[in-house]
Amino acid sequence: MKLTTLAMGLLGAGMVFGFARLANAQMVGLPVMDTASPRDRGNLEVTPGAMFGHEMDSYGARTTISALDDLRVFVDLGAVDMRDEPVNFAIQGGALYTLDPIDLADLAIRGVIYHTSAEYLALTGVNGMLIFSDETLLDHLYLYGGAGLDVVYKSFDNIGGANDSKMEVNPALALGLSFQCNNRCSLFVEADYIDGLYAGGGISIR
Repeated sequence: MKLTTLAMGLLGAGMVFGFARLANAQMVGLPVMDTASPRDRGNLEVTPGAMFGHEMDSYGARTTISALDDLRVFVDLGAVDMRDEPVNFAIQGGALYTLDPIDLADLAIRGVIYHTSAEYLALTGVNGMLIFSDETLLDHLYLYGGAGLDVVYKSFDNIGGANDSKMEVNPALALGLSFQCNNRCSLFVEADYIDGLYAGGGISIR
């Protein structure tokens, strides 16, 4: 329970801070939508989903392959709606490596790289998180979350041809619930903070 309480506290702090900074929100690709528990080698999952924020929404589908029992890799393909920009293609790729579990939860390290390019703004970044998950008191319902850092390079094309760019480092927090409907399907709902608040979810099909 201590680990769960800490994760919820971190996300809550991020939400309080995020309300003051929603105008700069950014999230490319799908959120975590996964637990830290290992998978059998060769397992294949397809996860369509969406994430909604104040100034940016992400839609897409993820393909995840368990290369090893404790390592899975994934690719997200989808679109990003930046409100004042046309809807644009987005790509995200990454991996999740399962660590030795502790008494309170399963643990994993997750890393991603992402990119999207709109008419006036391009985003390229990396994100690393420590993920935890554990089954709740309800059968087949899992709590998962994570904490880490997001580093993003922003390139702006201003009216008149001027170009500007900057790099930002932000905390990355996630907290969600996964319900395992059966051996082939799980549902996810999740809240995230990366320089702003997001909420969304998806369905994983194996």
